[in-house]
Amino acid sequence: MAKSESILFLSNGHAEDIIACSIIDALLKEFPFLKIKVLPFVGDGYPYRRLNIEILGPCRIMPSDGFIAGNFFYFLRDLRAGWLKMYREKIRNLKEEKDGVKMVVCVGDIFLVLTSAFFIKKPLVFIATAKSDYIREHYLIEKWIMRKFCRVVIARDKKTASSLKDYGINATYLGNPMMDCLEVTGEVFGIKKDVPVVGIVPGSRKEAYHKLITILCAVREIYLRKRGKISFLLALSPSLNAGKIVNFLKNEWVMGNPGYKERERGVVAYLISPEGALVKVTQGKFGDVVNLSRVIIGTAGMANEQAVGLGKPVVAFPGKGPQITEKFLQNQRKLLGGCVFIVKNDAKAIASRVLSLLDDSNKLCEIAKIGRERMGAPGASLKIARLIYEESIRVN
Repeated sequence: MAKSESILFLSNGHAEDIIACSIIDALLKEFPFLKIKVLPFVGDGYPYRRLNIEILGPCRIMPSDGFIAGNFFYFLRDLRAGWLKMYREKIRNLKEEKDGVKMVVCVGDIFLVLTSAFFIKKPLVFIATAKSDYIREHYLIEKWIMRKFCRVVIARDKKTASSLKDYGINATYLGNPMMDCLEVTGEVFGIKKDVPVVGIVPGSRKEAYHKLITILCAVREIYLRKRGKISFLLALSPSLNAGKIVNFLKNEWVMGNPGYKERERGVVAYLISPEGALVKVTQGKFGDVVNLSRVIIGTAGMANEQAVGLGKPVVAFPGKGPQITEKFLQNQRKLLGGCVFIVKNDAKAIASRVLSLLDDSNKLCEIAKIGRERMGAPGASLKIARLIYEESIRVN
């Protein structure tokens, strides 16, 4: 592969950006001479900023945050916010890059494949993160597009890869790179071994602040029913600000500042209820929070899947934003073999489900097995990186 030529990654979502970063990390460690560029189609491309690569633009967060499928209202809001103009600029960027690109890697859905096929027309590897046969098969038109334009399709599970192969698509399954996108260091946040932990994963978007109102009401309920013999850890996304949480809560909760030793552990704040329930707010320690927890209260996309992959049941409820809807959660439940437990947007319902899982050791063991089977072990990013490189050197 000529030094002047690059591999161009396209992605269309925050989770997709993170997955692409994991694969790019692996690529550059194995093949440091490669030139890689990225063009995120959704959001501000924040995950890519830690990498020493060129980020093409423009990159801007739209009102829908990329979740416009089936919601015309959010699509209209995006249009008013300048989505069409931004998309045209991205296409212009693609065309300008055409002569210097050896191969394109699309991480996301079929929209990226079509965009690449129409506007850059280079050999294409498709990492299909958006669909799984556990929910529904790809449409015939999607399969036709994959067969026509993709050198290889990397499916998110064995079942989907097998289905695509039956249609004549060069499809494979190499594991789920999501499981490479979290780090478990063994941090226990000062919690004793015999104390059960409930983890809180509210998501990475602004609606997470609103969900925390309900979740923290559930925390109070759980704390009272367990008579205080329980710990709570909140994994706050780097895109959110701990200081803003109190703006969304009633005056009953008090925010405290942890000491130096706790901050070293990744604890950035305390939330304390009138009953004495203590929630340790962590940042940058998602893997450790999930690993230590027995049950997760999760209102996220990728983070819920990663939690299940680590063998943890997730209690979830629909929010008011465009992402975590009832339909989204039903699909996530199918995808993850029933390891996501959907309840009403109600504190008592959340608390009851969490407590029932905490007290059911057989169920917890069953969920751990299913979760690991559905999500796979770490290591997929390196396998995918090697495949991408092999495909790139085959391109004439």
